[in-house]
Amino acid sequence: MPNIAKVLREEIARISRHEAKVTFTPLQRRTIKLESAAADLKRRTSLLEKANKQLQVRLSKIEAAQPEPPAPEPAGREWISGNGIKSLRQRLGLSQGQFARLAGASLRAVGKWESQPGMVKFRDATKAAVFSLRGIGAREAKQRLEATKPAAKARKTGARRRRR
Repeated sequence: MPNIAKVLREEIARISRHEAKVTFTPLQRRTIKLESAAADLKRRTSLLEKANKQLQVRLSKIEAAQPEPPAPEPAGREWISGNGIKSLRQRLGLSQGQFARLAGASLRAVGKWESQPGMVKFRDATKAAVFSLRGIGAREAKQRLEATKPAAKARKTGARRRRR
C-alpha cells in the first residue's frame, strides 16, 4: 500500500494546479489582448508623431515662402481722445517730450492733445505714428526712443556750430 500522505499530497497538488489554471487562463488571455492593444497603440502613436513632424516641416516651408502681411494702416474712423493719449504715454512710461519725439510732433502739441477733451485731430503722418505706438510695449518704446537719439544729438550739435 502506497503511502497515504504521499498520495494525498499529490492529489492536493493536482487539484490546486487545476484550480490555478482555471482561474488564471482567462486572465492570461486578457493580458495578451491588452499587450497587443498597447503595442498597436505604440505603433499608431509613432506613426502619428512622424506625420506630425512632416506636417510641421511643410507648414514652416509654407510660412517661409509667404510674404509678411503689411502692417494695417489706421482706418479713417479710428480716433483717440486726449485722455487716451495720456494713458498711452503713461503706459509706455514716457514723458511728453519723449512721446512727442516718437510721434514726430512737438512737446507743445502733445500737451495740447492731452488737455483736449474728445477726439483729437492729427495730420496723417502724425496719426500713423501715434497709432503705431498703440501696439508696442514700454521696452520697444524705449528702444525706438534710443534709436532716434543719435539723430537728435547730431542736429543739436550742428545747430550750435552754426550759431557760433
